[in-house]
Amino acid sequence: MAGLLAAVLLAAVAGERVRGLLASSAQLASLSVAIALPLGLLLALLLAKTDTPGRRPALLLLVAGMFTPLHFVAAGWDAALGVSGVLTPWLALAASDGLSSAPLIAGWRGAVWVHAMAATPWVAMIAAAGLWSVDAELEEDALLDAPPHRVLRRITLPLAAGALAAGALWAAAVAASEMTVTDLYQVRTFAEEVYTQAALGSLDFTATPDAALPPGAVRGRLALAGGVGLVALGAFASLMLVRRSVRVDATAERRPAWRAELGRWRPLGAATLAMLMLLVVGVPVAALASNAGTEVVPAGDTVQRQRSATKLIGAIAAAPWQHRRELTQSTLVGAAAATSAVVFGALAAWRLRRGVAPLTTALMAFALAIPGPLLGLAIIRLLNQPTDSPVWWLAWLYDHTQTGPWIAQTVRATPIAALVLWPPLASVPQSALDAARLEGAGPLRRLWGVAAPMRLGAFAAAWLAALAVALGELAATVLVAPPGTPPLAVRVFSLLHYGVEDRVAAICLVLMLGYTAMAAAAIVLWRRSMAGGV
Repeated sequence: MAGLLAAVLLAAVAGERVRGLLASSAQLASLSVAIALPLGLLLALLLAKTDTPGRRPALLLLVAGMFTPLHFVAAGWDAALGVSGVLTPWLALAASDGLSSAPLIAGWRGAVWVHAMAATPWVAMIAAAGLWSVDAELEEDALLDAPPHRVLRRITLPLAAGALAAGALWAAAVAASEMTVTDLYQVRTFAEEVYTQAALGSLDFTATPDAALPPGAVRGRLALAGGVGLVALGAFASLMLVRRSVRVDATAERRPAWRAELGRWRPLGAATLAMLMLLVVGVPVAALASNAGTEVVPAGDTVQRQRSATKLIGAIAAAPWQHRRELTQSTLVGAAAATSAVVFGALAAWRLRRGVAPLTTALMAFALAIPGPLLGLAIIRLLNQPTDSPVWWLAWLYDHTQTGPWIAQTVRATPIAALVLWPPLASVPQSALDAARLEGAGPLRRLWGVAAPMRLGAFAAAWLAALAVALGELAATVLVAPPGTPPLAVRVFSLLHYGVEDRVAAICLVLMLGYTAMAAAAIVLWRRSMAGGV
């Protein structure tokens, strides 16, 4: 209700053009959620509530997909269904007229589909967390009087509805606040307008006070603030729903989650899971591999494109060296940002452990929802100080170091680190904390001296998740990166505007493999930590 009222007030304040941009953002978010929600729910049910074969590999790929940057997802689908996509000629032949008027991944279709595919892993994992949190005793008691499908419909899904709603709100907030995909496909949305105006310098609010602006410009600034607030409200509601829907028992061992035994339907479940994973992960990765393995060979008076496994292996092996400067610099800055994000995230997770913590949740939501260009402008304003300022040295840091990207990536990664750390810290036995408090330990000492050593694996998992987010941060980093070698995310994003050629596809594949390895390590470390180990 609060979100609807805020949207009505925002539409009343904004001018016609801004209202159109807000409507485009709402349309993009709603269409993306309409695709991602059923796919994510089906994946969550198969992973959390059935004994379908292949759940562990699917879980790994979904966790890796959660942290794969949007521009990599866009690159994969553009390589599959774009203008020069691998599948585009086949679809053209399959068309009734034998012609393809336009590629499937272009304009609005491309923006909606890429956002939906990027959001599906998030929706699936958030919904699965809610399904895993349903009390198994309630489900097993209901099984005495009803078949499994009725228990799922009447007990499990209603109890996990909050997590499913949280996943939908999360997907909508990301689609409404991100400019990566809309910039690639030239779709005018609120976030894309913010990015464009930031690039043109029109969002320097300190240059001209509101009193000197015409009424239309003042309304535009009010609409800008209102739009950011509305997206932050959606992210806040998502985090609150996750907080209420995902339960962690710190006092007793909970019964393992109930799963329906499919029996003779297991092959069908396995086939369904495989098809869903092929859609979400397999098609874009295979298309990137096809592009990376394509080479041009002479064929008489013309040239012919053919695919070679040798070329694919060589391109993947050469990609890290070809982008070694960008990769090294991005890894160093990302590691520093991940470290600081884990520190701040641990403090936030410690607050979440003790209750709802609305202020902490609101700050996390704002860090997630603020459009990247606005975050970049705020960092520029903070660091780009005049020479006569008492903090003039900030300008030197801004021009000669990676301080700007480090701040941007820390802001983006901190909420993710907090979410990863919250369940392990919430599961720390209260008796150990009470004993430390009796010995005079304050809240910070109990966190760093008692809880952290008991959950070192969770801290390592949070660091890996924060590193993945930092490496993929683009919208703010592109504005605050100093002169010189650009970050790898900025380099890849700029190259994507010219198509997904073999070198771009190869570096995307290398980084996707890296994200998968980090996801595998994070899952192992997190599970061991939740099981009571370090």
